[in-house]
Amino acid sequence: MIKKTILALAVIGAGSAVYAAEANAVSFTLDNTIVSEYIFRGKELGDYSFQPSLEAKYGDFYAGVWGSFSEQSTNDEIDVYAGYSLAVNETISLDAGLTYYHYTPASEFSTFEPFIGANTKVAGFNLGLYYYYNLQIEDATVEGSLGYSIPVESIGTSLDFSANLGYVSGDGFESPTANIADNYTYWGLGVAVPYRVSENATLTVGVKYTDVNEDAINGGAEFTYSLGLSIGF
Repeated sequence: MIKKTILALAVIGAGSAVYAAEANAVSFTLDNTIVSEYIFRGKELGDYSFQPSLEAKYGDFYAGVWGSFSEQSTNDEIDVYAGYSLAVNETISLDAGLTYYHYTPASEFSTFEPFIGANTKVAGFNLGLYYYYNLQIEDATVEGSLGYSIPVESIGTSLDFSANLGYVSGDGFESPTANIADNYTYWGLGVAVPYRVSENATLTVGVKYTDVNEDAINGGAEFTYSLGLSIGF
């Protein structure tokens, strides 16, 4: 799942890259990431997984498809999403969109999730706050994020630190993949090291620690590792 009360703090995704295009032109970002475990909002939904994605952006509009494939998972996942990001000023932007989560072969668990959020930058810190509502599960999620990057110019990279805090509230949900608790808190800390291998390609190595509160089903502390290659065109 791509994925999305209470205050929450920041995420800079490992394996992500930004490709700038000229105004009014369509730009694409192709990402191929391998993760040691697939963790979504504090829940383990798969072990070693391959997670490819393709995103298109035109002006303030964006749309994409994201997948997660693992031999150890009961279901493969393919998500389709679209949204609109509006810059309020030079440091604040608003974001709204919709994600469709599709699972194979258990397509009966597929569902839609609209979201709305805001992002800003203060004293070098990237801050985000989002609200998600799953229409089938009827769960609401509030998640905040915090990110900070330290350049390492001597080797042409940076240390991208991230933190996130979220709260899920609802009636709970049981699927072949995982049991989702009705009310729980999750959080995470991570660091990613991106390295530009060409003008349009970036290789990123990352590690993240995630945990949930003691009332969550199938919860527990996890360290996950990732390796991703992003290409913009």
